[in-house]
Amino acid sequence: MKKAAALFLAVFMVVTLVACAAGGPELGTYNGVKGKFVGDTEWSTEDEFSIELKAGGKGVFNREGESFDVTWKLEGEVFTMTETFLGLSIEYTGTLKDGVLDIFNNDPEDDLTYEYVLEKN
Repeated sequence: MKKAAALFLAVFMVVTLVACAAGGPELGTYNGVKGKFVGDTEWSTEDEFSIELKAGGKGVFNREGESFDVTWKLEGEVFTMTETFLGLSIEYTGTLKDGVLDIFNNDPEDDLTYEYVLEKN
């Protein structure tokens, strides 16, 4: 009986670890495709940026040669992210659909808001 219980516990732990490690389909690295200020008509494709979405709503936003820790949430296709830097928080909103992450770092109607478009690796 003890052997059966120990075997069951071992199998349960392995299955749980595999399930947690796998994560959801949204996890992974998204590489920058283009970006622009909302008020601009031309997209820039020269900027290098990426976002790594990790399990537990954590991640890293890499841009301008720097790495910024972020927290994120996905509800359906609605994506929200908060970047914290030097005690300041920047809120991002947007969508994640079919491997394309489209986010804004402020009000999407404000000409000075920057829009980032990224695609999953």
